[in-house]
Amino acid sequence: MLRRDFCKALPGLVTLPLLLPRSAQAAKFKITDVRLGKVRLIKDVGVVPRRVGVTGGGLPIQIGGFTFTEVHTDQGLIGLGPGIHPGDLRAAKALLVGRDPFEINALSASLFRVASAGTDNYGFWGAPVEIALWDLLGKIADQPLYKLWGGSRDRVFAYAAMWGVGTPEERGEKAAQVKAEGWRAIKLRSGFPTLREDVRLVEEVRKATGDDFLILTDGNKAPGDADADGTDPTLWTLRRAAETGREYERLGVYWFEEPLPRYALNLLAELNRLLEVPLVGGEANWGIHEFKDYLDQGCYDILMPEILRVGPMQSRQVAMLAAAYNMRMTPHGATYERRFGNICAAHITASVPNAPIVEFIHEPPTANIFEGWSVFEGAPVLEKDGYMKLPQGPGLGVTIRKDLIERT
Repeated sequence: MLRRDFCKALPGLVTLPLLLPRSAQAAKFKITDVRLGKVRLIKDVGVVPRRVGVTGGGLPIQIGGFTFTEVHTDQGLIGLGPGIHPGDLRAAKALLVGRDPFEINALSASLFRVASAGTDNYGFWGAPVEIALWDLLGKIADQPLYKLWGGSRDRVFAYAAMWGVGTPEERGEKAAQVKAEGWRAIKLRSGFPTLREDVRLVEEVRKATGDDFLILTDGNKAPGDADADGTDPTLWTLRRAAETGREYERLGVYWFEEPLPRYALNLLAELNRLLEVPLVGGEANWGIHEFKDYLDQGCYDILMPEILRVGPMQSRQVAMLAAAYNMRMTPHGATYERRFGNICAAHITASVPNAPIVEFIHEPPTANIFEGWSVFEGAPVLEKDGYMKLPQGPGLGVTIRKDLIERT
């Protein structure tokens, strides 16, 4: 075809219905409301302790008992996402009502403003609403999100992330348990008072799981920040981080996460030059510029955006940024929202080629991700080879059981 003939054909080509089902092609969608719903509390399971014998810093676990966000349209379709504080509903409605949900670039950019102090676990509400918008677009297109984003994988390799520190022996038992469930990777918390204990932790888990099992470790910014409630006793120096990393290399650890404070870019870059084990981090960062700083200075090999901090769109942008540096991305596991946020992160992982693995907080018997997902229809399924099968319904692919829905 000649160039002039191709240009003549363009007006017709651009109107081809490439993505939308016939029902959506004829409709123009408008957002009419943003609401909150609540899932009935089924069971208060208890608290996963941060450390054995320490009461502070525990993770409370409930089955149900959480809120969710709904984005309504004039065509009857509703997008679902994590709940936000009721005090933020007015601002969300002011931004969204009357808008076309396909204006997702402008809408997602406008959502990321700081909410009132103390209104939620992270102090923001933009990401949960953006997840609901993407769920809505998936429903309009009648496609799961990973396909809407161009992905071809319908399952992702997953790791069971431990919230607690435990003891080396107890973590070995826990690792054997999750392997028996079908997991093929586990993430452990480092940060014991001595290097020897950190090494023995990995040695015990390797002994319990064998060589066909991935072990990931997390220094939690050495020590953990506010999520630890001051219970992590060990502040690592560059020397301690380097010595630990060399031992982890010897033991075949898959990655070493945030072994130094996230803002210590010069120290992280020096540590990364000293070690062969991949360094990963970024869960507490905001904005593309912060992730670019990590790459420019050589701090991390794998970037880890928190989807409930930066949202789906920016998480995917971080993946593209990493790809430009021949690096990788993996979403953080949405610690305080182990439901819609986790599932959205799995769709993101399946949609980008440089995302090798995805996190799920799973520390049975208390923090069992599958019990948490029992409130859903169509939840992800862990297969025997350690891969998580993604929901195939439109959008996030899951719906809340109708018998559990309450209105706030």
